[in-house]
Amino acid sequence: MATLMGVVAGISLGLTLKSLDDGIWTARQAYYVGYPGKIFLNMLKCLIIPLIVPSLIASIGQLDLRVSGKIGSRAVLYYMTTTFLAVTLGILLTISIRPGFANSDEVLEKKESSEVTTTDTLLDLFTNCFPPNLVQATMQQYKTLIVDPGNEVVEDSSTGAYIDPDVKETWKMRGSWNNSTNILGLVIFSIATGIAISLSGEEGKPLLSFFKSVSHVMMKITNWVVHLAPVGVAFLIAGEILHMKSVYAELVKLAWYLITVTLGITIQGFVILPIIYGLVTKTLPFKFIGKMGPALATAFGTASSAATLPVTIN
Repeated sequence: MATLMGVVAGISLGLTLKSLDDGIWTARQAYYVGYPGKIFLNMLKCLIIPLIVPSLIASIGQLDLRVSGKIGSRAVLYYMTTTFLAVTLGILLTISIRPGFANSDEVLEKKESSEVTTTDTLLDLFTNCFPPNLVQATMQQYKTLIVDPGNEVVEDSSTGAYIDPDVKETWKMRGSWNNSTNILGLVIFSIATGIAISLSGEEGKPLLSFFKSVSHVMMKITNWVVHLAPVGVAFLIAGEILHMKSVYAELVKLAWYLITVTLGITIQGFVILPIIYGLVTKTLPFKFIGKMGPALATAFGTASSAATLPVTIN
């Protein structure tokens, strides 16, 4: 509830400051207003790795592998089912509402074609499951890029194959590293470590105790940071509002997009998922939804699923 009040306070503060004088704020002034929120966001992101990795290792390490296998298979089934439903819902809403046609009179800039292929994206996902360096995985993700050959068909000097500008699958490839935490690789490593600890029996208990202790300490710190959520979210939202040239113009420009996204999230989060929860647990979902309030409010205020992870785990 406190975090939800922070959202309301942030919107009120932003609109109030925006209404003063001519309503024009420089980027530096808006940055100063949103600065406390930026510090709060950094604190949340700082906790992601030291919270997730020990928690996963400790949780899996103390489970019976037969039980964990059942839990894992059900988790995968749940994830695939909800993802399929979310994608289907998104497609149906987009086809029905067609938010992109709301501003059809505006001249839209043509974006450059993406320098990736679907196959490379899927392979990169699998590659990132097994990072070559755990330290690097905390900071970077691997991504495959393709090199634009120009407008003419040329021959690859190393293979002798022809490179066709119209067929991206023939273009040369190069690897790159993005400055983004490889959460997937760290999760896979944590799961493997937890399984190894569980299989080690008595010899693995000292390491299990260590990760349980780290997890407990990190959760304590997370509780401290979560108590700052109302203030941090409020200033984050206020700063973003001040960054807008005109709040009304931005809302009008993105109105149909906002309606489509909000409708999709509402149906998925408050209709589809509660129905699944009720069918599986045979209980009403209202109490569970109420406890998810701080995580939902933090996600709204920070616009970052990664930054919301510590609050969700808490």
